[in-house]
Amino acid sequence: MLINRKNILNFLDFVKWFGLRKVYYRFQAQKLKQNLINKDFARLAIDYYDGNQGQNTDLKTNNLGFGLLHYALVRNLKPKNVLVVGSLKGYVPALIAAACRDNHFGQVDFVDAAFDEENNGKNWQGIGFWKKTNPQAHFAKIGVDKYLTLHIMTTQEFSKKHPHKKYQYIYIDGDHSYEGVKLDYKLFYPKLEKNGLMSFHDIVATGQLTGGDYGVQKFWQEIKSQTKITFPFPKNSGLGILQKR
Repeated sequence: MLINRKNILNFLDFVKWFGLRKVYYRFQAQKLKQNLINKDFARLAIDYYDGNQGQNTDLKTNNLGFGLLHYALVRNLKPKNVLVVGSLKGYVPALIAAACRDNHFGQVDFVDAAFDEENNGKNWQGIGFWKKTNPQAHFAKIGVDKYLTLHIMTTQEFSKKHPHKKYQYIYIDGDHSYEGVKLDYKLFYPKLEKNGLMSFHDIVATGQLTGGDYGVQKFWQEIKSQTKITFPFPKNSGLGILQKR
């Protein structure tokens, strides 16, 4: 190549723009790194919505555990309607609603009977939280209140009230007895659209509560499906996902 003033200027121009591009991409990479798992958001979600209860979270490392998995699935599936059954203080419904918010699409029906210790044999660690708080203000804490509707009732009552509603993603974490989780499956699996996902919390949990023996594990083992995925951790809970074909 003939070296002249024009070639030198072109070379310097290339170096200049290459350098600027390099700085730009480094800045973008750092920005993405900071936003991928926002420290303040993670700590708020885990602490405020009580994500420490069997969700594989870690407050020290801002690990959202199963909450991040639900968020990622909803972000990719982009469901129009999501059903969440049961939550102590709203950890999973809050993160699923956050995924709908970030999708700019989708609505969450959150069903909880709000039983507490007075409903002996039915509460399954429930503390009656949803009858003692303002749900809209509670979920507005992270700006997801417009994407979520709370229904304080049993799953049977909800199913009868909305017989024709269909869903693309369903999360079951309500009555943990064998009979209870089997009933929720029978009520809502027909409402799950083809290729939709139904997930179950506490599929490896064992022991007894005021409601009796944990029965989700037994029910999960009975399900025969090639689309069944099991997350057998942490040992006190676990998560199972089933796809409808």
